[in-house]
Amino acid sequence: MTAINDFCNTIRAWLGIGDEVYPDEIVTSWVRMAESFLSGVLRTKDMVQIDTGVLVEQRYLLPGDWRAMDFVRIIGGKPLRYVPKDNFYDPDMVKDQKNCYSLSGNYLLMGANTPDGTNVEISYYQDIPPLGNDPTWLYVRNNMLFTLKVLHIASMYSIEDERGANWDTQVVQLITAANTEHTMSKASGSLLTRRHMGRRRFG
Repeated sequence: MTAINDFCNTIRAWLGIGDEVYPDEIVTSWVRMAESFLSGVLRTKDMVQIDTGVLVEQRYLLPGDWRAMDFVRIIGGKPLRYVPKDNFYDPDMVKDQKNCYSLSGNYLLMGANTPDGTNVEISYYQDIPPLGNDPTWLYVRNNMLFTLKVLHIASMYSIEDERGANWDTQVVQLITAANTEHTMSKASGSLLTRRHMGRRRFG
């Protein structure tokens, strides 16, 4: 049995229905809606992907599964600092454009003096992969969240179940906990450096 078939059976068991009422095709549609929703709000280490690209006319088309940026650098160079698009080309706002980047839709933008062919490395949050024959990281590592979100979607669109509101509340709590854990884990195991401040004098 494939992972998606097994998951469909689990969802039907929770709802107390059989495949003659809601076949795999219907339950899978709930699964896809859950994956799409969670791709937009979940930010965990398992979503992080690293990719490289080449600049053409100071632009780089981001990967098709890109959701949000985590880190950008020119290969062999320093990390780049994000600047909002409205300020990026304003010399009064950005004094050192070569060490900055901006975003416009699905494009990463670099400064006007950045030569074509520059290699850029991005670390980004990608879409959750669809559950299929094999288990995905969401299915394995966040099974409770995944299951509850599918159940909540079923309760919104197909199944009248008084547990729907509770499922939704638990989903929100699990997303918040997972995102918080990821944010805190970024600094774990390393020393935080504090910018040196001169001695402050009073009086």
